[in-house]
Amino acid sequence: MTPGAAAALALPTTGSWDFSDYPYGLEPLTLPHPGEPYATGGCVGPADVTRVCQALHTRADEGFEITRPAVGHTLERLFWFRWITGHQISFVIWRLLADALARLSAGEGDREELSAEITQHVRGYCGMLLYTGSCDRAVYNGTIRPSMYRLHSTFTGTWAPDYPPVRSLFRGRKVPPVSASQADALVREVRLSSQIHLGVASKLVTGGRSLLQRTVAERDTAQPRMWGAVFDCYFLTLRAPVSSSEVASQLLRRQKAVAMDLAANGLYPAAGADEIPEELRQPDVLACEEDLTDALFRIARLAAGLPLDRARAAAR
Repeated sequence: MTPGAAAALALPTTGSWDFSDYPYGLEPLTLPHPGEPYATGGCVGPADVTRVCQALHTRADEGFEITRPAVGHTLERLFWFRWITGHQISFVIWRLLADALARLSAGEGDREELSAEITQHVRGYCGMLLYTGSCDRAVYNGTIRPSMYRLHSTFTGTWAPDYPPVRSLFRGRKVPPVSASQADALVREVRLSSQIHLGVASKLVTGGRSLLQRTVAERDTAQPRMWGAVFDCYFLTLRAPVSSSEVASQLLRRQKAVAMDLAANGLYPAAGADEIPEELRQPDVLACEEDLTDALFRIARLAAGLPLDRARAAAR
C-alpha cells in the first residue's frame, strides 16, 4: 500500500483540520465492490476506531476548532468539497444500510437494534442530501452540473454502484420488516429524503429537474458496471479490498471535516433566504438540518460497532 493510500485510510486526529492537505481539499474513498465482503486485517484496528469515534463524538459536543471560513472565490472550492465528500459519505451510508437490511432480512442480530440502525442511516442520508445540495444555483449550474455533463451527457445517479441494494427502500416500494416501534419513524425518514431531494432540485436546477430523474429512454444501461466505474471515477471512489474498520475510519475522516466545515461556514454560506425554496423551510427539514452533525456521528458509532445512543436519537 502506498503512503498516500495509507494516509487516506488512517484515523483522523481530534485536533485541527487534517483531511487532505488543506481545508476543503479532497481525498479518495476506497470501498469493496458491491456485494463483496470486507477484507480482514487492514491498517486500522476496530479498537482504535472505537476510541477515536468516541473522542470525536465528545469533541463534536464541545465544539470543533473553527477552521478557515470560505469566502469569495474559495466558496467554489467549498461547494466542490461538499459535492464530492458528501456523496462519498452517502456511498458509505448506503453500504452500511444495505448491510443492516440484509441482516434484518436474514433474521440475524437484535431486530429492535437493527431497525433503529436502519432508521438512523436513512436520517444520515437526509442530512447528506442537504449538505451536497447546499451550494447556490450559480455554482451548481456553472461548475458542478457542467462537470458531470463533460464526463457523460446523460450522467445519472442511477449509475451509483452502491445504490441498487437500497433503491427499493428510498423509492418507497418496499418497507423492510423493521420492529413496530421503528416502522412509522422509518417511513417518515424515507419521505423526508424524497422531500429534501425535490427541494434541492427546486433550489438548484432550472425547472426543478434533477439529473437523477432522467427517463430510462435517455440512459444507456447496456453496460451498468462500466457506467458504475465512470460514476466512481467522478466521485474519486476506488474499489479494492478494505476492512470494515478502514471503511469506518474513512467515514470518520469525512465526518470530522464536515463538522468543522459546518462550524465555520454554516449550511448555507452563500444563499440568501429567498434562495431556499419552501420545501426546505418545513419544520422537519429544519430539524434535520439542526441534527446534521449529530446524525453523522450516530452513524459513525454504528460503523465503529458501538451501540446507538438512543437518548441522542430520541432528542432530535
